[in-house]
Amino acid sequence: MKDSKRLRTLKLLSQWIVQEVTLANGYKHDIAELIRGQGYITDATPLPCVSILEAPLPDRGRLVGGGNDNSGNAKANERWVLLVQGWVEEDPRYPTDAAYELMADVKKAVAKLFTQQALDDGLTIKMEGEPPLRAYYLAGLVNDIEIEPGTVRPVEHPNEKAFFWMRVILKFTERVNDPYAYT
Repeated sequence: MKDSKRLRTLKLLSQWIVQEVTLANGYKHDIAELIRGQGYITDATPLPCVSILEAPLPDRGRLVGGGNDNSGNAKANERWVLLVQGWVEEDPRYPTDAAYELMADVKKAVAKLFTQQALDDGLTIKMEGEPPLRAYYLAGLVNDIEIEPGTVRPVEHPNEKAFFWMRVILKFTERVNDPYAYT
């Protein structure tokens, strides 16, 4: 059975970050670990580590369907807010410097998905067991993106590493009656 559109989008975004953010591609890091749905790491987590999870939105109002598609199916036009976090080994003298650099790498990689260069160069996402998928707009699953500036923080409990977090807002349309549809 195929993944829901949301999970498929998360998997593609995760794989893109891991495959794109490498020293070989001109970034300052190789991502050692990417996790989804986890807001903290342990001492055993390889670094640098990036996490993607939904941002808490307790004040969010009820979503209203965005209308119907040509076949009469209800749909929702979504602004899906994700929280992207990253942890690094810090320099004792300047503990947050490396977190700024990791945030810059991740931000650049995510933004690249929505550039004409990604389309022109035919960039792909390599998912295990599948033919390469077009990276541009995450294989066409999303319509647009917003990347907020982000925040870097020093060591804070429960994590004993400096880290960054930034909100990435993916805009897409989801069929309410078929959340597994990719179109």
